[in-house]
Amino acid sequence: MNLEEVKEIFKPGTIGYFATTNGEQLEIRGWQFQYSEGNKFYFGTGNIKEVYKQIKANPQVAFAGVSEGYNVRLSGKAVFITDAAEKADVFSKISKGVQDIYKTATNPVFELFYIEAGEFKINKGYGPIEVIKF
Repeated sequence: MNLEEVKEIFKPGTIGYFATTNGEQLEIRGWQFQYSEGNKFYFGTGNIKEVYKQIKANPQVAFAGVSEGYNVRLSGKAVFITDAAEKADVFSKISKGVQDIYKTATNPVFELFYIEAGEFKINKGYGPIEVIKF
């Protein structure tokens, strides 16, 4: 399987679990994958949340979910978007539900980020795990 095939399986809006570390242990919480473009996999959060502070302190993160019957694990480095034009473009492509919460890309609380320099681990059922690096 290659990255393009993984992207066909790993659909925008996939619900799963997002993992960070608080410096002492892992923390996992429910999350929604937004979408992918190129080799970037986009997510969002509020900068008033502990998860934001954890990502800033250690940008190595992971997301796990089930999509199209596949177990999908994504891990890599989180990179926050700071360019206003890029942030507006990404905001226009995220889920309506998240847009409804934060209203605009210029909301000072809202942060968008993508995972880069990572890998997918993907398998169906109890089948063998394939690793796809990007």
